Amino acid sequence: MKKMNYPMSRMHCGAITRAGGSCRQPAMKNGRCRLHGGKSLSGKAHGRYRTGKHTKEAIVLRNDLRELIQITKNLIQDISTY
Repeated sequence: MKKMNYPMSRMHCGAITRAGGSCRQPAMKNGRCRLHGGKSLSGKAHGRYRTGKHTKEAIVLRNDLRELIQITKNLIQDISTY
């Protein structure tokens, strides 16, 4: 097998492997390979994003809304007892 000569030196990942050496995969812009911290998308950029129902913001919003509904129910109950 013929070894290819690259016109410029390639940057390697450099993460530590289980054997104790360094990873020799080519690195991306962030300095790591696709296996050791490469592109990880979240939110709308992620391919499996559907509705946003389970995002942190949506969960906090639902909890706040649930608390507001409970306060309103208690207020209505207190008013109706007079």
